[in-house]
Amino acid sequence: MLKKIIVKPHLFFFGLVPLFLILGLFKRESYINLKVNYLNFDLDISLLCYISSVFFLLIGVNYFSLYWIQKYPKKVLTISHIVLQSFSLIPFILIVFSFNFNQTYLVLVLSFIIFLFSIIIHLINFFTSLFLKTK
Repeated sequence: MLKKIIVKPHLFFFGLVPLFLILGLFKRESYINLKVNYLNFDLDISLLCYISSVFFLLIGVNYFSLYWIQKYPKKVLTISHIVLQSFSLIPFILIVFSFNFNQTYLVLVLSFIIFLFSIIIHLINFFTSLFLKTK
């Protein structure tokens, strides 16, 4: 299973799209309440899920375009991208399903930092695979 995801990572990201669309439909009236000093932010969970599904669709299209032109991504970078992306999703999903954290803001910030690292790894993986010559 893991070898199939490494060879065709677009299937993993295309699989996340309907999950986040369904999650957004079920959590339509739910909000994440963040308190930063004296400010209260209410983030709409369905909007975050819809934006995430579009993001995963775009990543899937990137990986599929590499697969289509037969320029395969680097395995180490693909594994690290998928692992970091999964680790960044775990706190978000736990907060969406209303597990109470004392430090919700801190958990989301750490999740977002891991998410940014996974984006950087994905872009490095995509462009190095795209511009390097294959045999």
